[in-house]
Amino acid sequence: MNNAPEQRNAGCPPARILQYNTGKSPTAFQVMQATIPDTNANILLVQEPPLLNGTPPTLNDFHCFPSHKQACRTVTYVRKKAFKSTSVILEPHVDFLVVSVILHRKDPKPPTINIANCYNRLQDHNWRTHNQPTYSLDPLFHEIFALADLVAGDIKKHHLRWEAGRQRSQWAQNLVDISNAANFRLANTPSTPTYYSINNNRPAVLGLNFFNQDHVTVRNWHTHLGHKAQDHTPISYQAWPKTGTHQEYKGYNWKNAN
Repeated sequence: MNNAPEQRNAGCPPARILQYNTGKSPTAFQVMQATIPDTNANILLVQEPPLLNGTPPTLNDFHCFPSHKQACRTVTYVRKKAFKSTSVILEPHVDFLVVSVILHRKDPKPPTINIANCYNRLQDHNWRTHNQPTYSLDPLFHEIFALADLVAGDIKKHHLRWEAGRQRSQWAQNLVDISNAANFRLANTPSTPTYYSINNNRPAVLGLNFFNQDHVTVRNWHTHLGHKAQDHTPISYQAWPKTGTHQEYKGYNWKNAN
């Protein structure tokens, strides 16, 4: 993957994204914090954050979405003053959150990137009868891809497009078809594991990153195995707007967040 930003994006600082499923562990959350200086991240996409009475941890230099007792399984942190503004699109869902960040650029209407942070939660699986598992976001991906320029998180799908030699998961082809129809491209380096089971089963690609190639350029996708606290690895990458949307969403504005 080319690591040089395109010239047309040079006037706009990138969104530097760090993504991590912390498995509800305060220790893993601290490990993620230690990864921030290495990536210079200004957006943190956290799945399964540790919660205290339903409230996610606060970070002094970041606004938190959602900020209060939502009991969400996805939390997005946006570095203070890194962007012109940030708003939440739609009422927060327990398993996904879409934020709209307006980037700094000397334009009358600076570009916006809409970022979906997803945790595709296992809802039902009868291990004794080996029936097909069901996941919370499988019926919602069409809506999520319609809202976002970036779709990222713990997606929990196996497909040859990103993981060679694995049996395809139920709904995985549906995810591929939806992303293709919306002109999204996969940012992952194919077959690079993002998940290492604690019982030493075969590594897997569960953390996925899709971007709308009409709106966004994504580069410098990396996993950070040295910062793995549990079974998931942190993932980092950078995103620059191409055209993006100029629509400003009025919702849960960052000025009212932590």
